[in-house]
Amino acid sequence: MKTMTSRERVRLALNHQETDRVPVDFGASRVTGIAAIAYRNLLRHLGLEEDIRVYDVKQQLAEPSLAIIDRLGGDVVQLHRLGPTTAMPFLEIDRWKPGCLTDGSPCFVPAALAEERRPDGTLEIVRNGELYAWRTPQSFYFDVCYAPLARAETEADIDAFVWPDPWTEREEQYLRERVQALYQRTDKALFAGLPMLVCSFLEISLVLFGFENFMMLLASDRDLVEYWLDAKLEHDKAILEKYLAIAGPHIEAIQMNDDLGTQDSLQVSPQLYREVFKPRQRQWIEFVKARTHAKVFLHCDGAVEQIIPDFIEIGIDVLNPLQTSARGMAPRLIKAKYGRDLAFWGGGVETQTTLPFGSLEDIRREVRERLRLLGPGGGYVFATIHNIQPDIPRRRSWQSLIRCRNQGRTPDILQNQPLK
Repeated sequence: MKTMTSRERVRLALNHQETDRVPVDFGASRVTGIAAIAYRNLLRHLGLEEDIRVYDVKQQLAEPSLAIIDRLGGDVVQLHRLGPTTAMPFLEIDRWKPGCLTDGSPCFVPAALAEERRPDGTLEIVRNGELYAWRTPQSFYFDVCYAPLARAETEADIDAFVWPDPWTEREEQYLRERVQALYQRTDKALFAGLPMLVCSFLEISLVLFGFENFMMLLASDRDLVEYWLDAKLEHDKAILEKYLAIAGPHIEAIQMNDDLGTQDSLQVSPQLYREVFKPRQRQWIEFVKARTHAKVFLHCDGAVEQIIPDFIEIGIDVLNPLQTSARGMAPRLIKAKYGRDLAFWGGGVETQTTLPFGSLEDIRREVRERLRLLGPGGGYVFATIHNIQPDIPRRRSWQSLIRCRNQGRTPDILQNQPLK
């Protein structure tokens, strides 16, 4: 088989066709990313130096350079909105300033980031006197505490909510420039990495109302919840109309984001999902598919096997992260049962266990097995299960990850039949 471009490889794989090798995503989304500290450690392992840009401040994710993506065999690059950090779209990534990672090492951060330090060392992100997020000295991440709808009780309260992510001429210019840089000047597949403010229903509601508040409203005031979700859908459509007018012809996949699962079960019952969230997801997907050929990629952590048929029914094309440690999500089972209708993006190695704690051979064995289980017949993009975390300090782990990511290049991996 002839060597393919990255764009060809991803497009064919997502259409369930064989490719010259399994396509690889290295850090090309907020859910297949790499923590900035881990990225710095990777650079040191490779003997390289780069400016590290933290584009997602909440998760402390680094934007990998094209040079590193190429070095690791990556096929995908991310096409952001201007403000990609959850609930903090004012952290726009077209302007940067010097900053520090959570361990004090230097990086660049969005120019609008304003941090205040408490006496105990906790950092707060504050804007116009409003506290948005905080991070204790022991934490690797910021916790969002901005819940502007926490006291919403009526439809009038929903109507009064001012969306914090309006479309602007500045964002339009940014997006056009990024499309030009990434689509016209590389052969990479473009991934539309949307922030939750425009691609989520349950998860963003838990943020904006507060987790407990929204769960209580689901039980006590269904009418208000549905009024809110309809308003959310209309907001998303207005933004997506603008975004897809520019990006639509150039992207291979577009992100939805709703963590409906936990490690062992669903966050909401199947009935509640089908009555409340599924109809809005369906409308979102129909709107998107009328404007782009891109596949709809759903990031949904946890034990969600029970509602995968619903995902397929409403037009979801790709499931991520394929959290194989969750109940009922064994890769052999999921591929066999749903692989004709869904592509899988992720599932390559456990970031909860194997990658941080496994031996070199453990990591190699797991990745080789996942390639054999998920790769044949297409329908698979290799990535770690969610983001690579900061606690990947061992040289041999990085060495192993680099080797394993390149296993997809080896013909015998792709020619092997699924493990028996």
